[in-house]
Amino acid sequence: MKYFYLKFVTLLLIFSFICTQAYASNISQAQKLLKKAKMTSVKEESYEYINNARILFEKEYEKTPDNIEVLVGLSKTFQLIGDRREAKLYVVRAYNLRPADPKIQKEMGDFFYSFQEYSTAIEYYKLALASGLLRDYETNLQTAKCFEKLGDLENAELYYKICNHVNPKGREAMNKINEYDSAKHPDNTEELDNAKYKYLFKSKKPSAEEQTQTETDEIIKQLSN
Repeated sequence: MKYFYLKFVTLLLIFSFICTQAYASNISQAQKLLKKAKMTSVKEESYEYINNARILFEKEYEKTPDNIEVLVGLSKTFQLIGDRREAKLYVVRAYNLRPADPKIQKEMGDFFYSFQEYSTAIEYYKLALASGLLRDYETNLQTAKCFEKLGDLENAELYYKICNHVNPKGREAMNKINEYDSAKHPDNTEELDNAKYKYLFKSKKPSAEEQTQTETDEIIKQLSN
């Protein structure tokens, strides 16, 4: 009797593991398809990727309708095809399940951004930043883009600079900062670039020659007085 019980438990665990793997595989595969859809410039291919992703997400939605990853995935799927009503339905459902989750707050911002509702998107991005994503590059970047779309270049530049502070290697933010600098000083762009170069590569400690020159200047200044 004990043998059969152990065998039953083992089979149950194996079945559970297989189901979990299949579930994870469907979601990760659907997410990869959405990334491919965004990367391709061929409309037919993009639509095929999106449709296949939707099918996989909907399979999981039937099993676990309150799964956050599935709800967010379905929302992104409908965002890509421009179906605002369906996209909002799923992202709002995810938000209602976890209203204090900064990642879901960002998803709300992404939804409004995708439908050009930039002021509302900013509200959710700022909420996400305040709730725990303050040092998240993407959230700050999206906030900057929203301000830029609204013509508020001062705030856009501010958030691009925050992005650069969070991730100095982020090309998009750095390119925008350089673009704004060039726009402010159209006649001395080369001088600005040289100044940036000197700033980035200057030694933290003055060289022996520079130190000597500084000391000499100080002595001359004292003698003059």
